[in-house]
Amino acid sequence: MHIYVHVPFCAAKCPYCSFYSITKVDLASSYFDALIREIKACEEVPSAALSNEISTIYFGGGTPSYVDSKLVCDALCVIREKFSLTDRGEYTIEANPNSLTLDKARAYKAAGFNRISIGIQSLHDETLRLLGRLHNRKEALKAIEIALEAGFTNVSGDLIIGVPGQTIEDLYEDAKALIDIGVKHISMYSLSIEEGTPFYAKYGDKLSEYVDEDTEREMYHGLRKYLSSFGIEPYEISNCAIPGFESNHNNAYWSANEYYAFGSGSHGYLNSQRFAHVDDVCAYINNPLKRTIEETLDEEDKMHEFSMLSLRTSSGIDKVEFKKRYGKSVHEVFEKQIVSNVSKGLLIEDSESIRLTSKGLDLANQVFMDFL
Repeated sequence: MHIYVHVPFCAAKCPYCSFYSITKVDLASSYFDALIREIKACEEVPSAALSNEISTIYFGGGTPSYVDSKLVCDALCVIREKFSLTDRGEYTIEANPNSLTLDKARAYKAAGFNRISIGIQSLHDETLRLLGRLHNRKEALKAIEIALEAGFTNVSGDLIIGVPGQTIEDLYEDAKALIDIGVKHISMYSLSIEEGTPFYAKYGDKLSEYVDEDTEREMYHGLRKYLSSFGIEPYEISNCAIPGFESNHNNAYWSANEYYAFGSGSHGYLNSQRFAHVDDVCAYINNPLKRTIEETLDEEDKMHEFSMLSLRTSSGIDKVEFKKRYGKSVHEVFEKQIVSNVSKGLLIEDSESIRLTSKGLDLANQVFMDFL
């Protein structure tokens, strides 16, 4: 089992970001009081077939490192008291370079966090300015040094690709700098333009006029290959890691496992139901126990979702696991989709799995729709 905690506070809203967050950090204390109320009140247990032992915890945002570290650490302490945690679990906190200090990093480590994910995005100052980030290259590298000095051996960094003005050489330079300093996991996200963001007002649906699709795809495949040459292997569409340093929490999502979710703007999945908390910190503070059931999945829904999510990973759909979960072979359920996408060169199949080809990575959404 797994837990996600949303910390919806940021020093400033990035112009490309559509995740729920606010800048009113003066509400943080009241917010965490409400968050702890929700955690303590949780009586729901997962499906009987699953263990209730927590193996991953992820504090995301927003920017967890923006708020007082005591608030975050106290919340983790309450989780430890409320739930049974595995001895060798993965407990992650997200941080941004402009708000991570050595004192905070040491507090996180002492509280029990053992993995930190730092929002680097780029190590080129011009690109960082365009993205509206509050840090520069020097501060980004300093944040990684702080995490390492605090005792974190599992450090992840995010990079954004396909930014106007960015070159593939920029990406290689960024990746090499992260590798050299000791980052074990790199997430690489293609810049996307979401409605309601300042970038949408600026670029609309015309981002391709600034970064054409062929260039963006060259960046994507080039960076994956470059990282692999240093032993940082792709294990999911947007994620690469030194073997053994993959994100277990994110792997739980891609395996269609159930997970608890706490906090305003968070989404969870328990007992076949997907649920959400309100995207409103003040409303959440007033009633942290209120949540909305978004959908209830039946067995057919689960087979479709498991297959689609599994195809995001480099290992693909595990045939044995599919049969174990659903009592049917994947071909019994998806024969038409498999044959069609293999014939198009989008999927490859062997005795153990079905997974995306290099061409399939470029047309992944098309394949996913077939399986949904």
